[in-house]
Order: sequence, then structure tokens, then C-alpha cells
Amino acid sequence: MSGPVPAGDHDADPGEKRQRQLDFLQGVAEYGVAGLLDGRLEWTAWLEQASRHGRYGFTNTLLIPAQRPAATDVRSYDDWKKQGRQVLRGETGIRILSRSGKPRPVFDIEQTDGAALELPEPASTSEGLARLARLTGDLGLYLDRGQGWTYLGDPAKRLFIAPEMEDLAAATHLAHQLAHVLDVQGRPKAANLDQDACRGARRAFADSVAFLVLTEVGLPTEHLFFSAPRSWAGSDERANAAGAIRLVGEQVVRTASRLRYRLSKLQAVASDAPVRRAKVQEEIAATSSPPASLETPDAELPAADIPHEELLAAIDDGHRFFVANLDGSWGASYLAGRGFTADIQARWQVGHAVRPRQALVQHLRQRGHSDEAIVAAGLGRFGMDGELIDIFRDRVLLPLRNDDGAVVGFIGRQQNSFAGPKYINTPDTVLFHKHEVLFGLHETGSRLAQGVRPLLAEGPLDAIAVNTVMPETYAAVAACGTAIGPAHLDALNRHTDLDTSGLVIALDGDPAGRVGAIRAWRHLNEVTGPVDTVRLPTDRDPADLLGKSGQEGVEKALRSVIPLADLVIDERLERFGGTLEFAENQLAAVRAAATVIAGLPSSQAARQVARVASRTQLDPADVTAAVAAAIAPDPPTDLAAAANDFPSPPELRPHTPAREPRTAAPPPRARRTK
Repeated sequence: MSGPVPAGDHDADPGEKRQRQLDFLQGVAEYGVAGLLDGRLEWTAWLEQASRHGRYGFTNTLLIPAQRPAATDVRSYDDWKKQGRQVLRGETGIRILSRSGKPRPVFDIEQTDGAALELPEPASTSEGLARLARLTGDLGLYLDRGQGWTYLGDPAKRLFIAPEMEDLAAATHLAHQLAHVLDVQGRPKAANLDQDACRGARRAFADSVAFLVLTEVGLPTEHLFFSAPRSWAGSDERANAAGAIRLVGEQVVRTASRLRYRLSKLQAVASDAPVRRAKVQEEIAATSSPPASLETPDAELPAADIPHEELLAAIDDGHRFFVANLDGSWGASYLAGRGFTADIQARWQVGHAVRPRQALVQHLRQRGHSDEAIVAAGLGRFGMDGELIDIFRDRVLLPLRNDDGAVVGFIGRQQNSFAGPKYINTPDTVLFHKHEVLFGLHETGSRLAQGVRPLLAEGPLDAIAVNTVMPETYAAVAACGTAIGPAHLDALNRHTDLDTSGLVIALDGDPAGRVGAIRAWRHLNEVTGPVDTVRLPTDRDPADLLGKSGQEGVEKALRSVIPLADLVIDERLERFGGTLEFAENQLAAVRAAATVIAGLPSSQAARQVARVASRTQLDPADVTAAVAAAIAPDPPTDLAAAANDFPSPPELRPHTPAREPRTAAPPPRARRTK
């Protein structure tokens, strides 16, 4: 909505207008810094924004969410065109400050339309740690995690991580240390590690960089704790606490950007990993002095041409070994306590991996399987000391089968009291690709063929719980810790006709489960059959309900279903419309929901138009017009003339200091608005 134009504004000098806009943006940024200082903006919330927008600098991590809180990926007009996407007609740009300190517009991905972007798949904890280990070597440092040999190099370049530390804790500690390594010019300098005690602002800086680096490699950050900025920025009124926060924030995004740049460069050359692994094995055989990189002890054997039958035999022997170890283990007691009786455990052929690091490897060697086959089957890997060790240790294991029913991999659950990922899968092999396999698909195949409706659960125990309680209503399967994708739908379609049966998605009743269901929409909306979601109680999944409420609790929860489109559209309305109090919020919410409705079958679209009109208190005709515009948007020809006026993200060269935005004039004092 437009307000009255200030007197004389039509005749204002362009330079004066630009300065006024610059002053306004600097005032918004100062207001954001004040929010960090007084607690209105939590440091962790700012770090979440920095993980998305940090490449544009500290100030812009405050400006972008101030203008569009839900922005996830902002780029210039030209950058979106290079990605095959077009800015939608009538969209207002998000104003940021370029490296020269000039206001420039960028656009969020939700303001564009076009080719879908390929998103990186989430990494396992071990994969994330391996990437950080390679980064350590790239910075000229030696990572010591108890490899078993003496390091004879420069002691200042040695980073030690206790070998008993879990992978996530090790990755966090390593990322924290790497934050201290780069100097202010972005050059690796190992002496920085022992420069000062790591407390106060220095600790906040390193932990914050670790947060952003862990996010970059796909690892969780919920375990990190941050003190309120006032505790390390200074509470004395004479101290420049706001300046300290700005300084630390700028150092955090600059250092994290440099480390993330190096990570991306290392990832780009990862395709030649098999060649490098083979070379490493030759070096190990030729000398007892290992290279400085962590890759050496963790490298795999060169790929060998091993028949699939031999790999399947090794996996089958491994499965029998696991099943034999379940009786009397903590795993059997844990499952029984959650309502999975001994009969259910036997029916699903659940197993248990024992704690010793070479228990399975030694068993398979005695059965005549070679080390090459053990590695190629995804049952073993090389440890830090170069020894072949078990992939799965001290975990409840559930088998993953191919269409023929042969076990090709496992998914393992650890005890709740242990740190690290709850579930881990067999690594990708020639037989197993986690993005294509659904737990329980073979076991439920006959019921799917008979027309029982498929249900996608979050975890394997959830799938077992549903299949145990409601076998005539649902045939439950679970993705192996990955997002639901086209390969999973193809696998289901080999057993049933999704366009007739549709499917139900039942993820955990927490915010993460809700987000997972919404993310699955981009694939599930292509299913023409009814796609519903289960309304599970907060912080409950089917397996929880089976253990605490019995079969009756599971049945009650699974009968409460709503169309998944309702959940997705409601989320759009809340994210873009907030309380829907003002006309601007209502219009933004309708536009966001319209992009979803535009992709629905016509039989469902009319119902959703009525729902959105009711929620936003707008005329159904206005909602219908928004949907029509979303179906066939006009090209933003009015933006083409200014296409060259958009900035590129700052270059993140490791050895080049980033230029700071030029400050033109002291910003006006920010006013709190209602």
C-alpha cells in the first residue's frame, strides 16, 4: 500500500533519493544489531539467517530477513536467469548493500518461477567429518585422531581429537578449531590456535563459525549452545557493545565464507576420489610414513570387479550374524519395551551389531569373505589406524531388501543415551542406493498388489508399528533417512498404482516432521491419486504410540487424516501472511498459496480456493485470479531494462580480504514500529 508522497519528493535529486535509501537501510541494520544486543533477536536465529545469506556480508544478513523473513535463497535478477528461473512480474526486490555500499535489489527463490534447482542430499555424520578432515589437510594441518603412528612434523600444525569422541562431537570440535586457523587476511596460520584463551567473544566467534561450517557439510547444529551476546559484548554502558557485536558478526561471516569456499572447491574435485584412494593404498604399502591428510587411514580399497553373488553372500552371512546376536542384547529389550514383541522381531528379522570394532569383519573372514568383498558390500571400512573395522557397532539393525527379497543393506539404530546420529545406513554400494530403497517394500508387496493403501512413515520402526496394528488398512514403508523423492515413488509404483490408491504420509508429530511432509510435496503433488497426511500427536510417532498407548493409540492416530495439500497451503499462508491482519499480508499469503493451488488437479483446486478465501477474508474471485496468474504468469518485462543493475555475490577468495561496505553518513536512529 502506498502512502502520501513527501513534499518535494518528486523533484528530489537522484543522489539524494539514493542517500535517503542508504540511510534507511543502515538504520534497519543498526536496529538489527540492537536486537541482538537486547535479546529480541537470538544469536542462534541470526546464525540461521547467516547460513542462508552470509555470502552477502554481515549487514545483509540483517537486511534480508528484515524485508522478507521467509527468504531462503536470494540472488540477483541475472543470477536467477542463469539458473533458468525468471523473476515473477510485479515482485518487489529485497534491498541489500553491495560491496561498494550502494543499495541493490535481489529476489528470493519464492519470487521466481522456472527450472527446479538441484538441492544437495543430506550427508551422514561420517561424511561430514570426512569433508572437514579434507579441509584440515587443505589448510596445511595434520589431524591426529589416534591413528597409531608418531607425527614428526611441526607440532603447531597438529590438531588432536580424542579417538573415542563421537563423530558429531569430533566434527564440531574440528570446525571450532579451524575457525581459529585463518588470520584476518584469510591465510591459514596455525599459530592462531594458541594465541589467546578461547572464551568470551573469541569463543562466540569460533562456535558461530563452527555452526555455519557444520551447516555447510549437512550436519546438525542443535547441540551447540550460545550465550546471550551481551554477556561477551559488554554490559557496561561505556562499552561499545553494539560495535563488538558487529565486529564479531562480520568476522564470523567472513571466516565462515572462506572456509565454505574451500569446502566447495574440495567437493568439486571429489569425483576423482577412486583414483586418489588407489594412490593412497600404494603409498601405505610403500612407506610407513602416512600423508598429512585424514584420507589415508579412512580410505577404502580400490574398487574391484566382485560378482554380485559374492557380495550378496557376504551380506547374507552378515545378516545371519546380526540376527543371532539379538537375543539377550539391549536391542531386544529396547524393542520389547516399545511394544515390539519377540514374534514381531523375528518376523522382521531384526538383528543386533555388537560393540567390538572388528566382530563382524573377523566373522566374515572366517566365512571365507575377502576384505575387498566386505568393503564393497558396505559392511566394513578402514579406521583411523588403517585397520578394517565394522560399519555397524552396538546398534539395532533392520534389513533393507531389493525387489527379489535379498538383503542388500541395513539401517541401524543406536541407544537413546548415545550422542551422534540416531540412524545410519549402509553406505552406497553397487547393490544399495539409499535414495532408491524403501524399508518394508518387499515385506508389504503382496498387500500392495491387493489394493491396500501405501503409507510412508518416517522411520523403520514406525513402518513396523503400522503394519502390525493396521495391516488391512495400510501397507507401511519408510525412506532410509532421506527425503522422499521420485525414485521412492517409482519403487512404490512397481507394486501398486499410486494414481488410483494414492498414499498417506505419516511423519513425526513435531515441527521437523511437519517440515518433512511439506518438503515431500514437490514430488507427491505429481501423484493424481489422493495424497493425505496423518495428524500425529506432538512429539509422537507410530512407534512411540505403540509403546505408550498400545494398538488402540496407533489406530486412533492413523485414522485422523487430512489432504497433504491442506498442510502445505496452510504453511504458505502462515509463512507469508503471518496473522493476516493487514491487506498486504493477506495479498502476500494469497500469492504464495496460489502457486501451490496452480499445480493441483482441477477437482482439488476449487476446494482450496474456498479455503484460502475463508482464511484470508478475501473475495474468492481475487483468489481465483491469483491462481490463474500463477498458472500462466506474464514475463517481467518491466524489469528487463534494469537487469544490469543487480549485484553479484562477493567473491570468496581464500587469500583476499573482503571489502567492507562504504558508509556514507551516520544512520538515523531506528524507531520501533508497531
